[in-house]
Amino acid sequence: MLKRCAPAGTLSDRDMRKDTIENIVKIVQCLKQADSWLWYREISRRCKIHHKTVSRLIDRHLSMFVEYQNLEPFNIRMVRLKPGTDINGVFKYLSVMKKIKKT
Repeated sequence: MLKRCAPAGTLSDRDMRKDTIENIVKIVQCLKQADSWLWYREISRRCKIHHKTVSRLIDRHLSMFVEYQNLEPFNIRMVRLKPGTDINGVFKYLSVMKKIKKT
């Protein structure tokens, strides 16, 4: 009999992995220290996280806390934290979203 794999994202819908939370913290701290626009590869370099992981985490979990700017001729997406954003606010939001997904 053929086993079926769970759909992608199933684990993250139920419970967020510890390394995901650690990476989100690294990204928020990096953006907080920068105080200017950074592109995903620069965040990746500073945090030592793969650039695709940085992109996925920002798009899924931090989109509410960042501002985007596109550099058109080069197709580069720049991000920075919205004013007044801190790690505690990010964690409160993520914990509320986790509780909503469980119900």
